[in-house]
Amino acid sequence: MKRVRPVTKFLLSTAKAALVVVCVLFLLIVSVLLLEMPGARRFDRYCAHPDLKTLLNAEKDDVTDVGDFERDGVVFTLVTLRPCRFLASGPTVLVYDDKGRLCAKSYDEGEDWEFQKTWSRPWAQACAETIRRLKTIRMPELFFCAPSTMKDLSEYLEQATKDFDRPDIPVEERGVKFVCDETVAVKAGPKKEKQNSGTLFPSPCGGTTVSVWEVLTNVCNSVECRFDVHPGKVVIRE
Repeated sequence: MKRVRPVTKFLLSTAKAALVVVCVLFLLIVSVLLLEMPGARRFDRYCAHPDLKTLLNAEKDDVTDVGDFERDGVVFTLVTLRPCRFLASGPTVLVYDDKGRLCAKSYDEGEDWEFQKTWSRPWAQACAETIRRLKTIRMPELFFCAPSTMKDLSEYLEQATKDFDRPDIPVEERGVKFVCDETVAVKAGPKKEKQNSGTLFPSPCGGTTVSVWEVLTNVCNSVECRFDVHPGKVVIRE
């Protein structure tokens, strides 16, 4: 029986490992593309509306803000919509001229520096910075169970962002403010069997941490509500 040389064996093992890595990367890329598709289709739908009035009527549930932007005597309308991009750093923004025609758009304002430079809003960069902080501040994983409410969660997360923010930030500047709209304040978390007396408490998986963004997204999805990010503030609403 012919023996396989050590060098050949090493090369085969390396090739197999490389193939596994390539397959994993391929699956990751495909997964990201699939997750991007719903948002991309929604963005195309937003842009397909013929004018501002039609957009506001058809997408009123997705519109989070409408503001004026004056330039050279012309008043433009900036419509902010819920993010389309998967793991977006900012909202989707469409710009309409004084005749209600679409003249500019941003798929993800938080990372669209050219758009921010052209349509520089004082709060645009601040919103992107708030999102970055929500994604980088990590806290112990927790359970959100009934009878805890969304108001309880908002207070808990506000304190957590202060406790786990970067230590180099002055104490008075740490954290993100959370505001819970009255329409969702009393919404409770799901009931769990044999739960402890406390309802907002760390996970027993010692050392497990999650970002505040992950907690906020998962909980809002579980109770069917949404949130808007403002400079230094998060508003939880229906």
